[in-house]
Amino acid sequence: MAHCPYCLTNIPDRGSICPACGAEKGYVYFNRKSRGLVFLLAIWLLAPLAAVLAILLYFQSMGILFWLAVMIALVGGIFTVRRLVVGPTWYR
Repeated sequence: MAHCPYCLTNIPDRGSICPACGAEKGYVYFNRKSRGLVFLLAIWLLAPLAAVLAILLYFQSMGILFWLAVMIALVGGIFTVRRLVVGPTWYR
């Protein structure tokens, strides 16, 4: 059994919500909402890569918009890999 990091209540291993204090285990974002792994991959990895490909195909050159899109995709990719390595965290 795991313990809630906030109130130290016993939680089943597969539990994601503490019954005592309401803390949740999940992928935390800027607005403190928990989303699943599919949301993490779709928004922070696939969407920026799709934007880079769309800009590349539309302009067919490597201008400033292309490099801006590449930088956004890299930041999103770094964020996603970091969240995957850290895994879901507890928050209130």
